[in-house]
Amino acid sequence: MRHIPLVSLIVFIIFLSACGEDLLPTSSGNVDTMITEEDALAQNYNHRTPGYDMQVAIRDDVDGDINNILELLDVRAEVFLDCQFMMGSEIGSDDFKIPSGNTVFPLSMLMVFVVPFNFECDAVDKSICAGIYYFGSDLIIIAEEGLGRCGKLPLWKHELGHRYGMAADHNNQDEFEPCIDPPDCDIIDFPEIFARE
Repeated sequence: MRHIPLVSLIVFIIFLSACGEDLLPTSSGNVDTMITEEDALAQNYNHRTPGYDMQVAIRDDVDGDINNILELLDVRAEVFLDCQFMMGSEIGSDDFKIPSGNTVFPLSMLMVFVVPFNFECDAVDKSICAGIYYFGSDLIIIAEEGLGRCGKLPLWKHELGHRYGMAADHNNQDEFEPCIDPPDCDIIDFPEIFARE
């Protein structure tokens, strides 16, 4: 009985890491084959988000409503920008100088490729991704489903974090918490996150 608090603490710590990018198992039960930067660049970016006018391609097998996905991309981008920079979300509509001194272009320059599930990728220390940002192309590939029931597009704000200055190797990720946390990731989701390896 004395070990219950310790076990609970360990479970809670593992849960906190479960909704981060480092845990990307087949939590949804599905993993797509390799999606490369070239694959994503070849898509038709024929959708635009209503607020920030981001260029979006949505793969045919994504089952969500297109308008809902486009609106969700805008809403979460607004939440991230408000949280991270506390200067108002309008900074996503203009060139913006981040603390490193680099300039980030308006979100209307960003390309977003939405796919249904986690996918094989070539990322820093990962072979399975639920999202990835390509610095040179200003491109994000993002999975609609991933990480159990941590909401739709669970790593969207995380990938925006990379666009706005979070390093590819995450060595400055603490500067972006909790603004990059997935939405709707409750402790009840913990068993599903680890359900499959």
